[in-house]
Amino acid sequence: MTKVKKTVHSKNFVYICVAIVSCMSTIFGFNLGAILSSKVRLINVFMLEVYNVDSMINTFLLGALVGTFLGGRLVYDTGRLQSILGAFTFGVIGQSISLMSPTFSTLFISEFAVGAAFGVYLISSVSYVTEISPSAYRGSCSSLIAVFFTLGLLLATVLRGIIPNYGFSVVSGIVLLSLPLLVYSYLRLPESPRWHALTGSSDKALTELIRLRVSTSEAARELAAINECILGEERGMALFFRSPVFRGVTWFFIFISISCQLAGMAILPYMSLQLIKSFQTAMTLGILVPSSQSDINFVFLGSILLSAFLGAIFTFFAVDKIGRKKLFLFAVFSNEIIIAVIYVLLYGQFREFGQFFVVLLMCIFVFSSTVCLSLLLTVLASELLAVKGREFGLTVIYLFNFAAVMMGMYFFYRAVQSLGLLMLLSFFLIAGAFLFSLIYSGLPETKGKLLESMENTIFNGRNLLAIKSDSRD
Repeated sequence: MTKVKKTVHSKNFVYICVAIVSCMSTIFGFNLGAILSSKVRLINVFMLEVYNVDSMINTFLLGALVGTFLGGRLVYDTGRLQSILGAFTFGVIGQSISLMSPTFSTLFISEFAVGAAFGVYLISSVSYVTEISPSAYRGSCSSLIAVFFTLGLLLATVLRGIIPNYGFSVVSGIVLLSLPLLVYSYLRLPESPRWHALTGSSDKALTELIRLRVSTSEAARELAAINECILGEERGMALFFRSPVFRGVTWFFIFISISCQLAGMAILPYMSLQLIKSFQTAMTLGILVPSSQSDINFVFLGSILLSAFLGAIFTFFAVDKIGRKKLFLFAVFSNEIIIAVIYVLLYGQFREFGQFFVVLLMCIFVFSSTVCLSLLLTVLASELLAVKGREFGLTVIYLFNFAAVMMGMYFFYRAVQSLGLLMLLSFFLIAGAFLFSLIYSGLPETKGKLLESMENTIFNGRNLLAIKSDSRD
């Protein structure tokens, strides 16, 4: 007689899965932070100029661009979980090689590989966490990816004195911490039930849902809603070209992404030290004086990265309490005020006052920008994209974001030299105002709503705003 294995419900198992997958983003944040905090070592060891070191960030972003482009199809074919584990494995290997690289070419290739792994990881992890999380805490679960990513950035800066001198020990620690995570994930973590349903494995989808939900009836209701949404053969790119509703949602988030980048949410924090330098008398302050060996002041860099980490933490706690839309609007409005104040300080040449104030303003700007980008990239886009086109939609949105950051890094100095800092700040203000109006008029509140309920409402109403008038959970 065959013994049937009983699937056990666990209230906390879904949160363990989310925490483990989110924790993997630390390695990618650590990689970027190690580049920023190791400029001195890179310049001394590889005889690089500051520009060449900055190009390493572009190498990572170029890899992320390629990884995102390929990752959408990979997640589509192989599933969310396998893509996450593969990307994390390549990320750990690439980071280890980067820390131990004997030549610049090895360092360059390893950074490109880590960036490519990050692109795959971002699509697969955001899709996975969104699809397995319970509706009541889906925002917090999704934003946890940003929390661990910024934690990795901060850790690399804190350990900047250890990384160059104890490279082998750091690599050993990374490997020893990563192996148990990989083994447990491979053995215990479930695949996304929605991906199982999309591939025609409804029985497997129900089994995984029972593990992730507190009751069998809840799992069965959710599977019924999923099956209703996956009717039809179009998926991915085919859905984008054949469905004007899905195409409209995707373009909406592309416009929001471009507006966020044009408002300086990524480039201003990265170039913040250059902004500080515009206040010439502020250079007399010890906190703003860069290191004698490089153009980086590590106290200021640490403050910026700490602000980013606190912004991600704030998003984690607030997104399911305040709501996505209110939090997004508040963060954008805060950035507008900060840019306006910096403009006044610079225009009025209040340098004696600005030298004390601008550092605090930049830290708050980074805090608010992290809230905005966390909401956009890890929460909202994935929630509102249809399940049959989630991978493709995220791929397109992330491609635009990575490309915009790379273009911003390329044109920032040229824009400052040709237009002036005041004109550039005015441009950021106008873009931020457009972003605020776009969110206020076009973005619905998704707090606490079922994914499939929102999807049906959007497709039936043929508009994102149909969710506003729909009160069903």
